[in-house]
Amino acid sequence: MLQQFLADLAHYSHLDTPTRRREHYAIERLLQLLCESAADIGLQLLRADGYKLASSYREVFQVMRDRLGLPDDLADSLMDACAMRNVLTHLYDVIDLDRVVAAVEPAIDVYGRYAKWAQWKTDP
Repeated sequence: MLQQFLADLAHYSHLDTPTRRREHYAIERLLQLLCESAADIGLQLLRADGYKLASSYREVFQVMRDRLGLPDDLADSLMDACAMRNVLTHLYDVIDLDRVVAAVEPAIDVYGRYAKWAQWKTDP
């Protein structure tokens, strides 16, 4: 699913800012789905390594860094990306549409790098 969500988000990278602002609900949802699917993949990798359960998205990526060799910069970027997911999902503060529309390319980059890393990690 991660690859599908990335492909769907890539559609929005071709839009100008005013159009992205009009499409912010779709972008917000894709950012949420990307975080959740990345964490789900991480949990599966951690379970295969004998780790039980992480209590947060942040912990998933921290433990992956410590146990599975997820690069530090990628772990940090994933934690930051999932912090955006928490704001969007739990409405901790007012949603900044400029922040949402500006998150498209960074999300494509970080989740794309993560997808490649996870694929490399699972290939025999």
